[in-house]
Amino acid sequence: MQVRRTLTRKLQRYVVAATLILAAPVAAPAASPEGDSSVYHNTRYLDDFSYLADPARSNDFWDGVKYIRLGDDPYGQGIPWLSLGGELRERDETYTYPNFGIKAPVRDNYVLHRLLLHADLHASDYIRAFLQLGDFNRLDARAVPSTTDIDQLDVMQGFVDVHGPMPLGDELTLRGGRQEVLLGFQRLVAVREGANIRRSFDGLRMFDTWNDVTVNVFALRPVQNEIGAFTDYPNLRQSLWGTYATVPVWGALNADLYWLGYENDHATFRGKTGEERLQSFGTRLFGKAGGWDWNEEAVLQGGSFRDQDVAAWMVASIVGYTFRDLSWQPRIGLEGNASSGDNPRSGTIGTYNGLYPRLPYFAETSLLVPSNVYDVRPVFSFKPLPDVTVVAGVDSLWRTSTRDALYGNGMVPYPGTAKATGRRVGTEASLDIRWRFDQHLTFGAIYARFLVGPALTEALGHNVNYGVLFATYKF
Repeated sequence: MQVRRTLTRKLQRYVVAATLILAAPVAAPAASPEGDSSVYHNTRYLDDFSYLADPARSNDFWDGVKYIRLGDDPYGQGIPWLSLGGELRERDETYTYPNFGIKAPVRDNYVLHRLLLHADLHASDYIRAFLQLGDFNRLDARAVPSTTDIDQLDVMQGFVDVHGPMPLGDELTLRGGRQEVLLGFQRLVAVREGANIRRSFDGLRMFDTWNDVTVNVFALRPVQNEIGAFTDYPNLRQSLWGTYATVPVWGALNADLYWLGYENDHATFRGKTGEERLQSFGTRLFGKAGGWDWNEEAVLQGGSFRDQDVAAWMVASIVGYTFRDLSWQPRIGLEGNASSGDNPRSGTIGTYNGLYPRLPYFAETSLLVPSNVYDVRPVFSFKPLPDVTVVAGVDSLWRTSTRDALYGNGMVPYPGTAKATGRRVGTEASLDIRWRFDQHLTFGAIYARFLVGPALTEALGHNVNYGVLFATYKF
């Protein structure tokens, strides 16, 4: 009887979530400077609806709140206007043997609810304010604890931009406040889209462009999410600062060059807790030409942990070719990553710290962060319909150092893996299907199976099954 009531409640929740999403207005894509692509970005402060100053370009249901004129421009500072929007996402996740079953239950299933609402005020051509509120909940208990599931009404972003023309640059912008930050391919700093609560930072940024060269300078602290209304605060134990530049090299080849400083007053390595001070120097080469695409990155990391030096590294590669002239536009790709691990007999800490990476980093289960792991992943994708994308991949993973552990979210080592002697971590096969119904509504389904190798079986790890169903509505 209890099982029947639980299933009934869960079905009711699914019906309510689906009704909310499907009841939202659906319209043809609006005319925009982006052509056929959506005007709704993953990071919503990048949305630009200034083109709706011309009423003739409006043809979407939501256009009435995307450009709300607030007055005139008597002093030549720009017409003030306001844009309103948001996002509703419902996501069902199912695991068998979450965390590889290491000190974890056999099964886990829950529904994640995310609601984001924002207001984007352009007071003039030189001053802008952006505010985003979020409400996050989890339906059904979660067997493996997570700090990124539940947060009542809180400020996810709230910043002010001051910008204007500069003699050498296109437009220098100073930004202060709470904000989402993503750098490059998000291998080191990402918005954490897969989790329910997206990552944000408190701090200052300055960015400008000179002849297609973009420079970003910042000093930030990650936001600590706490359950309750308006209870989030900056994490004073961690800080991130640095410079990130993107430059055109030649033809289709572009490069990112960056230096990132990082401090964590409560880091843990080799069973000890203390201060971690890191400097990360990296470069990324990327571009597209003639059906080919490439994305190569390398990082050298140095610094200290307690009274020991740190010396670590990471390399990553994505290369693919899309057959544009064939039906379904198939793409064949090869991905690979490698990051250094530790040797406790050495006087130097060798575990690479991915800082705030995107997850999933390797494949879809999101169980491993890029520390002490190398992998190879062939990928095949195609588009059976113009708005449907299918991606299939098989990822094989190994430990870089058999004297170091395997790490999960937050750089937490899996118990027993540091003592395991096997190098092979396992193989994960995954299938990801996305249907972009229109520029507002997207459906998705993901399935992955992780077959564990000796590095995990020796720590009593089990094979993992992972499934996801989700729907996202942006407006």
